[in-house]
Amino acid sequence: MGTRGQFRFGYVTPKYDATVAFYRDDLQLVVLESWDRSAEDRGTLFAAASGIIEVLLRSKSRAASHCWDDRPPQGVLMVIEVPDVEQTYRRAVERRLAIQQELALQPWGHRSFCLREPNGLTLYLFSETQTA
Repeated sequence: MGTRGQFRFGYVTPKYDATVAFYRDDLQLVVLESWDRSAEDRGTLFAAASGIIEVLLRSKSRAASHCWDDRPPQGVLMVIEVPDVEQTYRRAVERRLAIQQELALQPWGHRSFCLREPNGLTLYLFSETQTA
């Protein structure tokens, strides 16, 4: 398996509008593509560091055609490197996002914080610290 191709973290949600607003407006991730083909077929792709977050509407037709798991996320988190974690943290506080862990310096060289997105998924946002 080579290094070519995309890496996407994709998930389906009944909270499509809130989820898209969170990634677009709260985290200010770049929208790569978005479609609204019908009330049952909506999706948005976001640039997130070197990967892509794909958010799809959880519709009745999609539920019947795939094996989606409706349980809240368990034992999983999304890790995203951001250019300026201090600025990202300030924006999260200003927007009153669900911060789970305050901004802190980690012993492994990250300055980071955790927050929860509309579907209950934990996001670990970080910037690497400068080392001597």
